[in-house]
Amino acid sequence: MRRFFFIVTLVWLLAGEAWAKPLFEADVNVDVTADNVVEAKRQAMAKARRDALNEVLMSVSTNQSVEELSKLNDNQIQHFIAGVMVLMEKSSDVRYIADLRVTINEDVLKAYMAENNLPLVVGEEQTVLVVPLLEKEDGTVDLWSDANFWRQAFMERRDIRKGNLILHDIDKNLGNITSVEANRIYDMTDAEFAELAGFNNVENIYVLKYSQKDGKIYVKTFPSREVAEVVIGENTPQESVEAVLPYFKDIKKVERLENMMSNDEIISQEMEVVYSYSKLSEWLSLKHFLETNPQVKDVRVISMANGKVHFSFVYSGVLEKLQANLALSGYKLRDAGGYYAIN
Repeated sequence: MRRFFFIVTLVWLLAGEAWAKPLFEADVNVDVTADNVVEAKRQAMAKARRDALNEVLMSVSTNQSVEELSKLNDNQIQHFIAGVMVLMEKSSDVRYIADLRVTINEDVLKAYMAENNLPLVVGEEQTVLVVPLLEKEDGTVDLWSDANFWRQAFMERRDIRKGNLILHDIDKNLGNITSVEANRIYDMTDAEFAELAGFNNVENIYVLKYSQKDGKIYVKTFPSREVAEVVIGENTPQESVEAVLPYFKDIKKVERLENMMSNDEIISQEMEVVYSYSKLSEWLSLKHFLETNPQVKDVRVISMANGKVHFSFVYSGVLEKLQANLALSGYKLRDAGGYYAIN
């Protein structure tokens, strides 16, 4: 640990005014109750500094770095902090609540990581799919109804950012509904996962089962299938959203979903289609839609004449999902007997 303070001191001397030029920031919320408001604020600030450092680490490094720095005490964490801005605060005799913007000094953090052989992995933003599943006291599950207050709580936040992740709560559309049933989604198979992930263009899915029966939230990550548990306690659904956010971290890109499934699970089929158009731009729009759809490959024109195009393409996965995806963009795919037509 003496090496830690040596490197911090060295960076302080060499960086000069860079210490006052913060580069890494994180917004954190604190709510602490103690014997008095002075002690509550002290504990809240210590927690805010630690939470902010972890937040920055999750966007530039790995779980290993978070675990290593969690071993440092509050005074040592202070060396990484360049500043704290109060965005909102409220207090009582024994409670302190605040929204804070904490700035981490990039030079100090990188120097410490290099000194301790911690990886610096600045990755691109990744979208992960969040499935807020409600398990009622009788054991039945609810995903899509308006009575699912757990999903409503996520919808209120909408596209939460956590480190380099964008958390997107599942949209209620035909494609998602047909990809996997609500009562199977917590234990979905690899094939069902691939269908759901492919339709939403993500590589990782979090199923968050809010169990009124157990009084817990089960955070299940796909494709790894790791499970963490969060006690609900007296938390409101909105507070429970905040409680599960620390479990969204250190997501690494995986192989393409098609490679994760066996040949028996992926069935590719060729489809012949006739499409009528009044303007060539309409056909070009449909062609672009198909070429960019993750289920479709090898779009090939057979003939074009008199405002009609006869073409074929190869698709994989569930046909109903492809039909639902087309429907969302205003196209109707139907069986015309021997071939398919798109209207």
